[in-house]
Amino acid sequence: MAKLVSLRITFIIVVLSLLITSGCADKIVSECDCDPIINDGNFTTFSDIQKNVFDINCTTSGCHGTEFTQANLVLVEGQSYTNLYDVQSYLYPGSKRVVPGDSENSLLIKVLKGDGVPQMPPTGKIDNALIDSIAAWIDRGALPE
Repeated sequence: MAKLVSLRITFIIVVLSLLITSGCADKIVSECDCDPIINDGNFTTFSDIQKNVFDINCTTSGCHGTEFTQANLVLVEGQSYTNLYDVQSYLYPGSKRVVPGDSENSLLIKVLKGDGVPQMPPTGKIDNALIDSIAAWIDRGALPE
């Protein structure tokens, strides 16, 4: 009789273990082949912005290069940072091109979004993720690197 009770208890334990394990199978934590973390803009540097935005969209169009300068703004490498960082706008007095730590009040972001001012570049809006990256850079203080 004791052997029969012992077998029943063992059987019940095995069945319960299987039920618990199968019920939690989708919640088991293990090693995974997860996708890498995507850069959400928090690591954007000014050199990234220069290379991926200004060099491609602004200086080659003849608008903000050294020969033809619209809005008194040169965006070529080596000059763009000092022409943006905490500098009053030529076209919009009272507005700064880049307000360190404050992307919402930075004219650069307003121009890229077309927020109350003509949108730039005139050839077409750049990707929102890129604009968000630039805004994150400004909000972190708009450091030169």
